[in-house]
Amino acid sequence: MYDNSSSNASPKKKSRQECKFGIKCYRKNPAHFEEFEHAHLTDILPKWKDESSLPSGVDPEIRKNPVVLDQLKIVKKLGNSKLKVDSPKPTTSTAVASPKPSTAPTSKAEGETKAPINANSEKMAKMMKEATKHHGDVQAKLDAAAPYNFFLTSITDSPQTHSEPLTITFTELLDKSLGELESSLQINFMVELGWLLAQYFYTGNRFKPLTLLYGVEDEDLKVGANLPSNVTAVKVRPPTAFGHHHTKMSVLAYKDNSIRVIVSTANLVESDWENRTQGLWISPKLPQLPPDADTMSGDSPTQFKGDLVRYLSAYRLPQLQEWLGKIRRADFSSVRVCLVASVPGTHYGPDSTLWGHRRVCQLLKEHVSDPKITQSPWSKWPVIGQFSSIGSLGPDPNAWVCSELRASFSAPSKPMDHPSIKLIYPSLDNVKGSHDGLLGGGCLPYQKKTHEKQQWLTSYLHQWQSNARFRSRAMPHIKTYLRVSPCHSFLPWFLLTSANLSKAAWGSETKTKLPGPGLRILSYEAGVLFLPKFIVDDNVFNLEGGNSSSVSTGTGKRQDYPPFPLHYDLPLKTYKAGDSPFFYDIFNE
Repeated sequence: MYDNSSSNASPKKKSRQECKFGIKCYRKNPAHFEEFEHAHLTDILPKWKDESSLPSGVDPEIRKNPVVLDQLKIVKKLGNSKLKVDSPKPTTSTAVASPKPSTAPTSKAEGETKAPINANSEKMAKMMKEATKHHGDVQAKLDAAAPYNFFLTSITDSPQTHSEPLTITFTELLDKSLGELESSLQINFMVELGWLLAQYFYTGNRFKPLTLLYGVEDEDLKVGANLPSNVTAVKVRPPTAFGHHHTKMSVLAYKDNSIRVIVSTANLVESDWENRTQGLWISPKLPQLPPDADTMSGDSPTQFKGDLVRYLSAYRLPQLQEWLGKIRRADFSSVRVCLVASVPGTHYGPDSTLWGHRRVCQLLKEHVSDPKITQSPWSKWPVIGQFSSIGSLGPDPNAWVCSELRASFSAPSKPMDHPSIKLIYPSLDNVKGSHDGLLGGGCLPYQKKTHEKQQWLTSYLHQWQSNARFRSRAMPHIKTYLRVSPCHSFLPWFLLTSANLSKAAWGSETKTKLPGPGLRILSYEAGVLFLPKFIVDDNVFNLEGGNSSSVSTGTGKRQDYPPFPLHYDLPLKTYKAGDSPFFYDIFNE
């Protein structure tokens, strides 16, 4: 909570709060063990002589914890019994993914006093330096990522990703080389407020106005009256319990009146930015239009601005009016991706082509054509979906996946030429081999009871593998859809999105006679569609290796451009006999 009422009270010693997960805590972040007491680890430590095993007499339930040895090493290194539990802690923490989020920073308007220089302020300075030490020139990194501007998040336990040019961290998004931040809009599903505010603090943006739209709240957001004065938070409630506010998007406004849009797959929680594979598209800096310009001008060739205004307007929230004004006054002419969004409701007639899978279909019909590449007939180019969750899809493939969804994603193919569809979802073995062991499946909420009703799905599934990008052990929370040539060299399109494989996210067709067939969507989602026509002035992206490549396709053009930075390996790796998808139920067993 953000209550300063006791700030002037006499200090008294008290123990750190016990982690509420107790022996079932699976965290491995040292900051978490500074923040919370773990009595079972403290009790074991004096008897722990062999770091490769637990001493005799340890509770069998503790032995079941797959990371208990790692935790003991952390506690030992920290000198757990000597931690200064009675000292004032920094107001923000990197341990906000712990059971109880850390206290977020309060604003000056709430009576903040200047803290004396002490061990804690020195520690905070060290944390700030650590959080931004890998930044370098972030603007140069963004410039080098053209023309795609498609990044993956850094993986804590994969050092190779830390120096990868197309890797980015959250604090880099707020780096001053991208512009001096004036305010920001964060639209997301899950938010850990303490962690989020810490990122702003580390980058010198602690008191900048922040508007939050979210779907799932942590304990800090539940107590809205005590939020810092610079934070405006709105919980978005979809019309039905089966829908979610699942979009992950940021709009950053700078002091020079420009803005930047970021579309992501990561929640605003610490664990999503550690050992999970996430994707982000980062727009160029979008300058303000001249004062006399029409607010309908300044759109991109992909109509991104108009689609973004339509999407944000669908919320009907007064808190977004100022942001809609900033967007209308911005020049989006440099944007080269299409916005693909979903909003709850049943959409009829032409409106149904504005959202969900029908929006993808409409864009593909307008801007994609048969590349006519020798020995690669268009009907043989499979559609590949990759996601972190699966909904109820029906009793057989033709109930939705191989009917509605495939028809939209295979446009402009003729109905008789629909391609095969392949799906990537981590197997149980994938998760066991992840950086976090079984805990790596914490971002994969597919339920066994759902799968039992659609066992046909297993034959479509492929394992997660990303050796080329050093992320095979970083479980994918990223969601993508694409179409690829049989030789795995060309992409006619690529979609990065928050939308998992579900009817709630993409929409399902209604069969009503009046007012006619519609598209029923339950959730808020957002993604960006990469089309070669707008990005490389051709009809395919190249997937061949090297820093640049020369592509000759059916357009008759020859262009030099970087290969598209695909985040998983091709060809795909099928499930082995006996493999099963990872089921979230394992955490309840």
